[in-house]
Amino acid sequence: MLAIKGQVCYRERMIIRVYNPITDYSSVEALYKDSSTFGGQFDQARDSEERLKDLIEKKPDAILVAEDKGEIIGTVTLFEDGRSAWLYRFAVKGNAQADVISALWAKAREILKQKGHTQVLVYAPVNNKDFEDRYTQLGFIKGNDFTAYWQDLG
Repeated sequence: MLAIKGQVCYRERMIIRVYNPITDYSSVEALYKDSSTFGGQFDQARDSEERLKDLIEKKPDAILVAEDKGEIIGTVTLFEDGRSAWLYRFAVKGNAQADVISALWAKAREILKQKGHTQVLVYAPVNNKDFEDRYTQLGFIKGNDFTAYWQDLG
C-alpha cells in the first residue's frame, strides 16, 4: 500500500480517495443505478447531486471512491454520528470486485476507527447470497433479519 497526498494506492493503477462533487457525480450515480454493482438502489431524494455535495461539505470523508486509470469503479458512503457507523451505497463494478471491495473497505475501516468507532453496520437484503458472501468474506458477522420502516416527510 502506498500513500499519496490523502489517497491510498493499493496497486499502481487503483487509488481510494474521497468523492469530488465536481467531477465524480455522474460516475457514482451510474454505479448506484446499476444492479450488477450491488447498487440498483438509486433514490433521487437521497442520491441527488445536491444531496451528495451537501454530505461531503459537512463530512469530507463520508463518500469514498475507487478510481482506476481515471475511471470510478467503486464507491461506499460512511454514515456516522459519533455513536454508530454504517456502510451505505457500497457499489463496485464487476470486473475487479474483490480488489476494489477490499480496498474500499480497508479505507472505510481506517476512517471509522480514527473517529473512535469499534463497530460498523450494514443493511443487506434478506436471503441474498451475494450480499452474505461479500460481507462474510470481509469479516462481518451476520445478525438477525429486520424489517425497515419508513415514511415520507413531505
